[in-house]
Amino acid sequence: MPLDEYRNANRINWDERAGIHYASRAYDVAGFIANRQKISGVVEFDRHEVGDVTGKSLLHLQCHIGIDTLSWARLGAEVTGVDLSERSIESARRLSSESGTPGRFEVAELYDSPNVIDETFDIVYTGVGALTWLPDIEGWASVVSSFLRPGGTFYIRDFHPMATALDAADENAPLIVGYPYFSIDKPLKFDDENTYTDGPALTNRTAYEWPHGLGEIVTALIDAGLRIGFLHEHRFSEFQMYPSLHKGDDGKWWLPESHVEVPLMFSIKATK
Repeated sequence: MPLDEYRNANRINWDERAGIHYASRAYDVAGFIANRQKISGVVEFDRHEVGDVTGKSLLHLQCHIGIDTLSWARLGAEVTGVDLSERSIESARRLSSESGTPGRFEVAELYDSPNVIDETFDIVYTGVGALTWLPDIEGWASVVSSFLRPGGTFYIRDFHPMATALDAADENAPLIVGYPYFSIDKPLKFDDENTYTDGPALTNRTAYEWPHGLGEIVTALIDAGLRIGFLHEHRFSEFQMYPSLHKGDDGKWWLPESHVEVPLMFSIKATK
């Protein structure tokens, strides 16, 4: 699938985000480099659902600057990360070198990644905030399956389609349905000034996203030859999706008691 104008705009947007995120307090790259026992907060949660990765080969799709990828390496996996953003991969390689944590990183758009990486893995991992950037969920599932060895494990934790369909004007306003839930042909256009971290404003602000319903995601994986082990829905988010979310002592973001509770994230573990 050749890059269209939408995904090319996203590539440019993520190229700029890479430098901002590498320097941000939120990613704490300096802390990751200084403490070789440190792993990211995302992987700290995911490790308990994925299980022991010691000695296993792990492919991280849409790896961004590699801090989650290298966290899996610190837990014993032999890791490879792939991302469409060249600057993100440059940052990931830099982080691997400066932190003394081994990892291989390749530049490739997701649908083209099987043409760049010609091997299979024990684990294919997709981290937080990935699926919304992809137009074709069936094609994504096919790529996941192509990279898995028979008996291999796939794991994803991402924002729940119910949560990404909701919106709120301010912290006191109720959540309303403001965006599509199911997959759409033409993507949603956003011109956000800032990323989800601290740091300077973006110059290349335009980005495009595609929603995908939870049933569509699960069915795509099944059709690609995977057996679903579990589907978990979570009450927390990894960032402040709405003004009403508050940060807990665990570093996660939660809805206040005054709001009706909805799932903010989901996770799937599956086997080929």
